[in-house]
Amino acid sequence: DISLCSTRDEIFKVLDSMTEDDGNDDCGGRLAVLVHNAGQYVGITSENSDGLEAGKTLSFGDGSLVDEEGRTNFDTMHYYQRMYGEAFVDLCERSLLRMGNSQNGGGGSIVGISSPGVCAHYYGPDWSYSMPGAGKSLMEYSMRIYAAKVADRGINVNIIIPGVTKTKAWSRLAKKRGLDDERQMMEALVERRVPLKRMTTPRDIGNSVKFLCSDSGKFLTGTVVPMDGGLHLKF
Repeated sequence: DISLCSTRDEIFKVLDSMTEDDGNDDCGGRLAVLVHNAGQYVGITSENSDGLEAGKTLSFGDGSLVDEEGRTNFDTMHYYQRMYGEAFVDLCERSLLRMGNSQNGGGGSIVGISSPGVCAHYYGPDWSYSMPGAGKSLMEYSMRIYAAKVADRGINVNIIIPGVTKTKAWSRLAKKRGLDDERQMMEALVERRVPLKRMTTPRDIGNSVKFLCSDSGKFLTGTVVPMDGGLHLKF
């Protein structure tokens, strides 16, 4: 669970064990790329360390966050903030300690994966995504600050926003909504909202990450890239 500091400790423990005695690779033993691609719908697409279960959709402004005693319950929002926002910041801070700079042959790239309807000006707000969006908004905001702070080290920092992407998460989400198959739900969404009329594929996202981390893409920094087939035009 990437929301746990102990999980991130283990990630860097393994990373350091791979690089501490090996300075013969193309990166001179330094970290070259960080990608934050963790995500879930709480209680639907995977289990979580807080034991939170799926329930009603929680949103700002409609009373759904208020419990029976009239107090605002932040449990789900705080989990998403840890998984997306805090984890992204922690991974960035630790990764930057392990990246060099362009003057000594280092530099690098940082990429976060966000979602439509969070902060980017391309999209309108999605009230049903209030809780995950509360965490991903920190990713998108901090990305711009990181991009400005580390540019002189030859490190670029960006966020990719996927469109309707075929993953196992959609299958579990469809079952939660009482559907036997996710294809009908996804195809209808693509038909209504995606001008290029096809789903985003994991390879589309991977190719975007590869570009941003390549020499061809390193001049792009501090921005949000919608890899969504034009979904942002109709969101």
